[in-house]
Amino acid sequence: MRHTITMASKRQSTVKLREAEMNTETDTDCDSPAPSSKNKRRKFQCRKIKSVEVGSLYDILHDSSGSALYVPPFCWTDQHTRLLGRFVQLPPQNTPTPTITKSLSPRTARPETPHKLMEIIGYLDTMMMEGSSHLQQSNSIQALLEVLYPDRLSRTTGELTMRCGSDRYSNAIRCQAMWKCGSGLRSFDSATASTSSLAESLAIGRFTRIMAPYNTPVLAYISRTHLNFMRRNCFRILPFPDGSFNHVIHRLQQIRSRKLIPENPDEDQYILATMIAMAQQHVYAGMFTGLGFAPKDIRVSVITISRDDASFIVYTAVISTAFLNLFRYPDKAPPGDPKITVEYRHVPVWPVLGLKERLGQALGRDIVGDVDLTRIETFDVDESDSNILDKEIDAVSLSSWPSVGLLRNPNTPPRVTPPKRKVLSEVFNKSFSEDRDSADFPSGLLAKRRCLEEGRVGVVR
Repeated sequence: MRHTITMASKRQSTVKLREAEMNTETDTDCDSPAPSSKNKRRKFQCRKIKSVEVGSLYDILHDSSGSALYVPPFCWTDQHTRLLGRFVQLPPQNTPTPTITKSLSPRTARPETPHKLMEIIGYLDTMMMEGSSHLQQSNSIQALLEVLYPDRLSRTTGELTMRCGSDRYSNAIRCQAMWKCGSGLRSFDSATASTSSLAESLAIGRFTRIMAPYNTPVLAYISRTHLNFMRRNCFRILPFPDGSFNHVIHRLQQIRSRKLIPENPDEDQYILATMIAMAQQHVYAGMFTGLGFAPKDIRVSVITISRDDASFIVYTAVISTAFLNLFRYPDKAPPGDPKITVEYRHVPVWPVLGLKERLGQALGRDIVGDVDLTRIETFDVDESDSNILDKEIDAVSLSSWPSVGLLRNPNTPPRVTPPKRKVLSEVFNKSFSEDRDSADFPSGLLAKRRCLEEGRVGVVR
């Protein structure tokens, strides 16, 4: 009996010792790091859902969740225009135009057409011609602006990158031509901003590299005919496995292409996207990295051609700071109204006289400079011709100019007359020393000739 009690007490002490050893090993394992992470179970962290602010870009996408809005600018529709801005049509720019003077008859003596004016007429005929390609149109309008406003615009690349938040879309916008202000035309605001940023950097005791946008376009040209052609042929249609034409997919792509064409051709959503991309080039120091974001109000313009009424269509808009912040921070509502108002007006190209003044008013002073509205530019080569330069805007007569392109039907082909020069025959028929109007004309002349024959003074053979 005593032996049994002794064995039981030993067993209880052994169990207690084992429990104490197990507790010691557990504490040691908890204090020491795990030798391997293979057996350690990874914790799954749920991504927190960020709530977007009302009025932000993501909020607009959420409200229109049934529509494909997050697409490249080439696939934008009229719905993008309604959500981001609006178009406002202004009255056409018809003034100034030359007036017909009653005192001059249509068949009076006319001065010859200046060479620059003939160049402008040729460029306009190329742009308004139905069979001209988009390359000919872009080259013509670039040459036209150089003649009308020399040293005011500088050509730049027509491919722009667009940013939305941290995302970058390279070559999202492609235009036929694009210009920025000339190198010598730098605004006072930009110079003041650079100086103030430099002063702030020096004031805090550190010097940082100041980066400025290298591409700041202010004017772009878009060919509507080329744009619609690309919309109709942008989708690739694969043939059937046997090589036959896939007419089923072709019909579906035709329906999709028709949705991209705007209801009003003058209010194209691609023009709105182009203006947004142009404004972003001004506020980013680097479009590739997205650094150096400095929002400000940017004024940009776009020009197109309307062959229906033979006119230019000039679009102008001010991209506000609120709208630029809308695309920079898509989950936040920007302060102010982020809507864009695009104003556009038609500028007739005929008559040619006065086109510079009409187009200059539509584009604005910041692009083409000051335009004198009290005097129509006649592009004369010989500025000493008082018969032309002394005529004010009231006295400029269409009848005193050749009928080529001044006030004619745009469908009528121009008739170019080569310039003629008058031969001053009397200069070659008489000596420079003789005066035929004097009283002693031939006697005085003969006396001078006899003196020269006798003396031969100063004559070197």
